[in-house]
Amino acid sequence: MLTKEQNERLTRVGPGTPLGTLLRRYWWPVAGVSELIDRPTKPVRLMGEDLVLYKDRKGRYGLLGQRCAHRSVDLKYGIPEEEGLRCPYHGWLYDATGQCLEQPAEEPDSNFYQRVQTPAYPVEELGGLIFAYLGPGPTPLLPRWDLYAMPNVIRDVGATMIPCNWLQCMAHSVYPTHAEYLHGWFFK
Repeated sequence: MLTKEQNERLTRVGPGTPLGTLLRRYWWPVAGVSELIDRPTKPVRLMGEDLVLYKDRKGRYGLLGQRCAHRSVDLKYGIPEEEGLRCPYHGWLYDATGQCLEQPAEEPDSNFYQRVQTPAYPVEELGGLIFAYLGPGPTPLLPRWDLYAMPNVIRDVGATMIPCNWLQCMAHSVYPTHAEYLHGWFFK
């Protein structure tokens, strides 16, 4: 049995935590490509961070912190532009690196926008999924595993929210007897 302190150390994945620091060094699937067809923005909670995944008008993906640096407006309502995502409140425009590119209400000669940055993470599409990397640079290559990179195959991408921490989910996935009883009984 783990102590409360051991459990906290193993299950907390937010920024600066031991497991958060480790797990951020891997690519994580955050959405299916099809999820951004009808609505080009999607709120995502990953490693204890609230983020917004988006697809700009050129078809490129980005992953930004959930809140605009100006008035903390939720960017899940953001407006996709050619070069990034625009805040729906005052129009600040952010690119995929989190750099502010425009601040429409500022004086024309203002360069304040150049000093504004919001959290952002690299994303890549592979095999119908969008993967994100939250770790330090340099960003590693996204592994091209055959299941994701194989051409001319049909893939069925699904997702679900499981109300537990990552360790509980993984611990039960390697213990197959639970499937027979728990899932067998409750899915009758």
